[in-house]
Amino acid sequence: MTLTPTRLLPVFLLFSLNIQAAQNQKPFGQIQEEQKFKDYTVRIYRNEQDPPDSDKNPDHQDGFGCFEILRSGRQVYFQKGIIFKVGMSANEDTTFRTPVIMGQCILGDKQPDLVITEISGGNNDFCDYYVFQISDTFKFITKITNTGGGEFKDLRGDGNFDLITSDPQTFFYWEECGHLYPHPTIIYRYQYGKYRLDLEKMKTTAPSKQELEKLAKELKAKFGGVYIPYRACPLPGDNTVYADNKWAAPNDLFSEMLDLIYSGNMESAWKLCNLSWPVKHPGKANFLKEFINQLQTSPYYNDINQASFQGVAVHKN
Repeated sequence: MTLTPTRLLPVFLLFSLNIQAAQNQKPFGQIQEEQKFKDYTVRIYRNEQDPPDSDKNPDHQDGFGCFEILRSGRQVYFQKGIIFKVGMSANEDTTFRTPVIMGQCILGDKQPDLVITEISGGNNDFCDYYVFQISDTFKFITKITNTGGGEFKDLRGDGNFDLITSDPQTFFYWEECGHLYPHPTIIYRYQYGKYRLDLEKMKTTAPSKQELEKLAKELKAKFGGVYIPYRACPLPGDNTVYADNKWAAPNDLFSEMLDLIYSGNMESAWKLCNLSWPVKHPGKANFLKEFINQLQTSPYYNDINQASFQGVAVHKN
């Protein structure tokens, strides 16, 4: 049977209603924050109390939240998750981190933008960023996932803000307790319609021979720690080496190595390891093997593996 335009109309209307229903979702929890810019309103919600036993919706449980964006009172975006903030970092200390103000242009195109931060909660500072354009046209720009907090900052003075953040996941709990894990700096820049690594700004000058030797001397002195036969989390600044670290190497060593690697100085990282490792201390070969294996799991590995960040121009595809 041939479908006439009249027969197609009910199907089309049903499809349209389904889209509209999907766009307009009822927020849950208590409102935590509300901000406005022109005809846009953003509202942040979170459950601060357990819902009634009769409420079986897992999204309504304590600690979950959502946000909605309204334009002229009509919902144009809704997202559920954990903890949301407007324009904030996972670290709420703004002493050194300036929040993105609603309506501030951060993409270099002179259009007002909105940044929503989602914080995962728990004993970490993992967070995602949602970026929107809130001009005459509403547009979802992108979601930047699995960052270690950070700050949007105009590093070149051209109105295009970089996101200065870190890689919090590659070495999370790798032979160390959570608060000691290394989180090397990464920098994102919005180019060609998406956020990409800004290798030019990540690149730093390689340390001199004298600087490496001085740092290696400090690290070598940290190899002689006291062993404890179970995992324990020392306070920051405690250089004790714990028994579950199979190489008995201080976490400061691979933290410094990662800082060098993520700043385009991989050769300096290997030199630092060789200079720091005591001659009679076992396990260096095994340490390097496992360190490299873990490093290769990084989502940024293909970029940081470029020798000294050669060819740092951003690719369009």
